[in-house]
Amino acid sequence: MFIFIFGLIWTVFMTAISVPFLVSTSEQEDITMNIVPLVTFAVFDLVGLVLMIFGLKKIIKDRKTEKYGLQCYGIVRRIEPTGASVNDNPEFKAVIDIVNPETMQVETVEETIGFDYNKYPTDSYLLCKYYQGDINIKSIVSDSEIPESTRQYLPAAPQGAGQNVEYSSDGEFVSIDGVLYRKS
Repeated sequence: MFIFIFGLIWTVFMTAISVPFLVSTSEQEDITMNIVPLVTFAVFDLVGLVLMIFGLKKIIKDRKTEKYGLQCYGIVRRIEPTGASVNDNPEFKAVIDIVNPETMQVETVEETIGFDYNKYPTDSYLLCKYYQGDINIKSIVSDSEIPESTRQYLPAAPQGAGQNVEYSSDGEFVSIDGVLYRKS
């Protein structure tokens, strides 16, 4: 959704700047003097449109997964930056091993999780929806909630995974089953 909104804002801003320029240029006799700014505006507008289209495709894919997807389970292997950032806050993606509900084979997928690194802790089990190679993460679940037929395909998480774990917004504190700990 972020890419779509960014592309929309980018396109609206560039159009608001380029349209008055084009109107004033069309009134002038020598348009060749303004060819470089015109091409520059066109390139910037094109970038915004590409971002909007890319973001819209992602939104449509997520909606299809939500509507037609099958329930599946997975385990978070690691959290990595996507390379995008807003106000120096990096965006993250989770690398997840899931059990494909159609083939019962383990697949590794990546899902963008936003700007909170601690949203899905490493080695935590997840309930997801799967559709045509895409997943939507629904929630963190304990290992006891995973059906035995699926659990056999996912390696067991280390001791302590699946507990009620919450991180503070600044990442300084962690609450495990209601007990507050300070990170050292």
